[in-house]
Amino acid sequence: MIKYPFSDIPGPGEVQKVAPGVFWIRMPLPFRLNHINLWLIEDTDGWTLIDTGMAMDEARNAWSRIIEKHLNGQKINRIIVTHFHSDHAGLAGWLTDKFSSLLWMSQTEWERTRLLTGGPTKAWSKEVLKFFKMAGCPEKMINETHSLWSEYNKRMSPTPDLHTRLVDDMVFNIGKYTWRVLIGTGHAPEHVSLYSEELDVLIAGDQVLPRISPNVSLFPGDSGDDPLGGFLKTTSSFRSRLPSTALVLPSHNEPFFGLHDRLVELIEHHKKRLDEMAGLCIRSSSAYSITTKAFSPDLDSLQLSLALTETLAHLNHMVSKGRLTRNIDNNGIWAFKNT
Repeated sequence: MIKYPFSDIPGPGEVQKVAPGVFWIRMPLPFRLNHINLWLIEDTDGWTLIDTGMAMDEARNAWSRIIEKHLNGQKINRIIVTHFHSDHAGLAGWLTDKFSSLLWMSQTEWERTRLLTGGPTKAWSKEVLKFFKMAGCPEKMINETHSLWSEYNKRMSPTPDLHTRLVDDMVFNIGKYTWRVLIGTGHAPEHVSLYSEELDVLIAGDQVLPRISPNVSLFPGDSGDDPLGGFLKTTSSFRSRLPSTALVLPSHNEPFFGLHDRLVELIEHHKKRLDEMAGLCIRSSSAYSITTKAFSPDLDSLQLSLALTETLAHLNHMVSKGRLTRNIDNNGIWAFKNT
């Protein structure tokens, strides 16, 4: 059973204690999912921060209030970023410059962040347009998605040139407590979560969320990969690597207890979605046509593009398992069908 131990949510520019030396920050986002949780941890001679918020004025203003009211004149000496998405990594460069902080990330996430903050290239644009065309999307959606995705770097501050590399099972101290790195895949290629056995606290990032399923998508350039397979493997491994008693600090929604129950729910959710999408492939179908049947019709342009890439992750997983075939039809569009 999922239980939420905190009835109050910190407002913009405020912090709330959730465990010894661990404080909850909530930053605004300009989307339907309108917030991200960050975690500020008391460290030796200062603070360690987990994730940063998006590069936008509302977040910078909130940080100014936190710096003035809550840091007690101490620096953020270390910034740990769970993965490359702009709501997590967007202000990493801005904050490391402000505090001369060290940036800690996994290698793949740092490389992906560096790549995307550089802005779109002609090769990237060509790949995106080709990808969504092969998914069977109408021209209007392809152009809208390309335009939206082309502005990704506007939500990012420049990524630092150097970083400390985080790897699976790496152990280090933050202040008085020891934390262990758990690398996950699916939502991002090398996502970092952190667990403290002494505190029995898991900083889950986007790998485990209590009320929504993390987006698991197949993106341009990844057409041979199986991100959903990676996500399911990670979700199962967390059950064996972590205790059911942990307080989970997710990047969205509220902190919660009930980790193992939630992990089971996430696995069952994707099994159900796989069955539903397989049922839509009785006849040869494009990814776009399956998306329009599998998701709500009231999605905005960004949500529709992510629904499409998530549909492709599910379809590609079933192809990898031999449950579906994927061919290219006479119009150059991927066609999925039950085997």
